[in-house]
Amino acid sequence: MNVRVITLGCKVNQCESASIVATLRLNNYSASEGLEPADVYVLNTCSVTAEADKKSRQYIAKMRKINSDCKIIVVGCSSQNHPQSFDKNNVIAVGGTVNKANFVLNTIKNVCKNNQYNTLSDIIQLDDLSESVENCKQFCYEEYPISDKTRAFIKIQDGCNRFCTYCIIPYLRGRSRSRSIEDIVRECSKIESKEAVINGIDLSAYGKDIGTDLASLLEALSDTKMRKRLGSLECEAVNGPLLDVMVRGGYCPHFHLSLQSGDNSVLKSMNRHYDTEYYYGKIELIRRYFPLAGITTDVIVGFPTETDEFFENSCNFIRKCGFSDIHVFPYSRRIGTIAAKKYGELPPDIVKSRVNKLLDIKNELRLQFMRKNLGTKVPVYIEDSEGDYNVGYTPNYIKVYSHAPCGEIVDLKLTELFDSNGVIGK
Repeated sequence: MNVRVITLGCKVNQCESASIVATLRLNNYSASEGLEPADVYVLNTCSVTAEADKKSRQYIAKMRKINSDCKIIVVGCSSQNHPQSFDKNNVIAVGGTVNKANFVLNTIKNVCKNNQYNTLSDIIQLDDLSESVENCKQFCYEEYPISDKTRAFIKIQDGCNRFCTYCIIPYLRGRSRSRSIEDIVRECSKIESKEAVINGIDLSAYGKDIGTDLASLLEALSDTKMRKRLGSLECEAVNGPLLDVMVRGGYCPHFHLSLQSGDNSVLKSMNRHYDTEYYYGKIELIRRYFPLAGITTDVIVGFPTETDEFFENSCNFIRKCGFSDIHVFPYSRRIGTIAAKKYGELPPDIVKSRVNKLLDIKNELRLQFMRKNLGTKVPVYIEDSEGDYNVGYTPNYIKVYSHAPCGEIVDLKLTELFDSNGVIGK
């Protein structure tokens, strides 16, 4: 029996898909990732936006096109959010966001192996994600993920307690809970990839539920052999102790600090627990430790309370921050969130116009950052090939085109801009 796992959405989903593969292989199933011919497909879904939900549903048809007789198991945020929308052709089980690997394994053992479909009422099987942390506490991997990629993704935390007014994820992932430092160190000791990305649904909340913190974890991982970088952070996590550990432990100077808006009124209506002055203070602190740090961010455009004036405030603040890159998202109304209950939506043409303006600012700032780094010599992890070049990334996450060998970390001098989104390294 050949099983293929398809992953949509965030790096945490990538970790969990890799754990599903590892669990299946340990139980003597042929399992790997990617949309290739298979007897059984596992679809690990995303629900961060309405578009992500739509894309998750569309993959059912893609799988059936490859193998009309395939069996499909659906897990993840979109199936936790809208399980009935996946109760359709070829789908034999719909799970949620907890214990994905065991759910998939048990489904294959009990259903696929016996060639027996569940009754319709048994297809949807979701876990309890109520307010109690204990109801969603089980966290540890069934098996440590097996990474077939150049980078390993280390999931250290799950769930979120923030309840930003636009975000559905806390309702789908449950409350914040952390893995033990010992378990994370044990996983990292087994990794063969040259680079690892440490991530979670709310990385900044790591350790609060188990009496530790992110800086303590990074200290414990300092001596691990691979290059290390952090996933997305809330600005509150940035402080002297964390940055001290990152300097000592050789962590990559790349910080993805979620912003969402550069206007204080919009931040308040989003239930973001900071203002622009506080946020900018964190950027200044990072640059005192790492003058050429890559600082990237997420920005939601067209939140219902965003007026023309507030959008201009946001643009001006974003320019002031000098981000090295920006992920720009139009606001997506998510049923069940506070924003969906409280506000309407802005006209689509206004949102589109603002998105385009911010994309122009994004490109302007990215070019400025790359120019600032020209002439420096840095270790570049060569991961892939594009056309006549091999490509990789600097520690501060600039894309580099070179003729250095793939799979190696090579010291390269950044000499000139290339293709608007990278530089030449020699």
